[in-house]
Amino acid sequence: MPTETVAGVDWAGGAWLAVVFDGDEEPAARLEPDLEALWTDRDFDRLLVDVPIGLPDDEATLAEREAVDSAARSAAERPSSVFPVPSRGACEAAAAGADYEAVSDRNRADLDKGLSRQSYHIAPAVGEVDAFLRGDESAREAVMEAHPEVCFRGLAGRPLDHSKTGAPGVGERLAALDGHLDGPSAALGRICRDLFDAAEDGGDGTEDAAIEAADATADDAVDALGLATVARRPTDELRFLPGDDAERRDAEGVPMRMAYWSPEPLA
Repeated sequence: MPTETVAGVDWAGGAWLAVVFDGDEEPAARLEPDLEALWTDRDFDRLLVDVPIGLPDDEATLAEREAVDSAARSAAERPSSVFPVPSRGACEAAAAGADYEAVSDRNRADLDKGLSRQSYHIAPAVGEVDAFLRGDESAREAVMEAHPEVCFRGLAGRPLDHSKTGAPGVGERLAALDGHLDGPSAALGRICRDLFDAAEDGGDGTEDAAIEAADATADDAVDALGLATVARRPTDELRFLPGDDAERRDAEGVPMRMAYWSPEPLA
């Protein structure tokens, strides 16, 4: 039975939604105001996080980053689910509260390209994770980028047919967890109940304010559960995009890679 403590983590529009497996215990959901608070709360062996890790600063690092994202689009066979990654400077500006035009201008100055609205909206969360990993070198090998669509593609053993935002898509992703997780439907029900209880209890203090601000949806919960299921695999069983033999790091030494599991490589 698994003995490690791992989590799958998804940004829920105001807080981090984590599905935690502590050894062989049932999965439990948590909401945290920042990723570092989750990391330091207990001795995690692995976190798989659904935000880009390893950011471009210039033309050379952009090419490395785009190799990861291109491989993810091909592996998931759902290209629109992988957003262009903002530059480090753009993420820092967004995390500091800059508006869309200012962040897009900074991205253009760094990478000679503007920024989509979708990428702008995730940029503060990306900047937060980047600042955390630059400040804590010990976390860099254990806190890994992962994309839910890639992970579910690997777990299912085939391309997904339905969007995660609809009931058929949720059912399809739960079916992908069969054989990898005991009772995935029941696990999702417990996670949603945990989130309900957290929302009911929120309201006091920094953490509770973040919980109240969070906008966790059912597909966020499914994504976090999928990432957590992959995170339970031993590190030596994980695969990485754009290739298991690729060693890419950004200018600050943060790894550029995307973790997943599949019987056979997806790229």
